[in-house]
Amino acid sequence: MMWLRKSKKGFTLIELMVVVAIIGVLALLGLRLYTGQQQKAKNAIVKANAGTIQTLIQAELADETVATLANKSYMDNIVNNAGIHNPFSGNPQTDSHYATAEPVESSGTEGEIYVWYDASDLVFHVNGWGAGPSKVYDNDLTARK
Repeated sequence: MMWLRKSKKGFTLIELMVVVAIIGVLALLGLRLYTGQQQKAKNAIVKANAGTIQTLIQAELADETVATLANKSYMDNIVNNAGIHNPFSGNPQTDSHYATAEPVESSGTEGEIYVWYDASDLVFHVNGWGAGPSKVYDNDLTARK
């Protein structure tokens, strides 16, 4: 008589649906956290790139005059030789976006570094555009003789 009994092994449909719903909610939460972390990581790379350019400008100022560095082609050469890449596009940065006045907020391209020169106090300012685009540093990095 035992062989006539049906065994009831397995899960009910409702139990399976609850498990699928829980997995879906966890996946959604994980995706939101992952996206935020990507933006933070890209902004951190832009900060590192800006720091690299600041260090290179400071090193050049040890050997050259401020007047020599205060032109777009010289700055473009420094940036081009730095080997930095835009973390948002993956492209190498070859343009310093050199200017003689501070760029307007949100006027740049995400991931790009810019250099501007303040002739009144002979200071080079370096910053970058993070996600948004917004500046990655509230106060520009500076290099001076």
